[in-house]
Amino acid sequence: MAKQVVNTDRIASSVNKLRTVNSNINAEFRTLQNKAKKLDSNWKSAAGETAKSTMYQLFKNNDVRSAVLQNYMNLLEQQVNPGYGNTEDVNTKLADKFK
Repeated sequence: MAKQVVNTDRIASSVNKLRTVNSNINAEFRTLQNKAKKLDSNWKSAAGETAKSTMYQLFKNNDVRSAVLQNYMNLLEQQVNPGYGNTEDVNTKLADKFK
């Protein structure tokens, strides 16, 4: 079995990068939403309504995407990193008892 190594510093760094990217994506979507709202009154056709519906569904999907990514970041920060450190501490203490 190959040796597996968990680099907790890299996990923390990756979470910070993910947080930044998620914030940037959300900011861009907010900008698009604001621009789309300004166009709402100009779209008075069936095609315009379809485009508007599709666009607002895309905005809702971004909210879901953002929530999933936030849950993943929380998992890494609250479970994986501390859990790995705690497990390693316990294993070290157990190994020390056999020395």
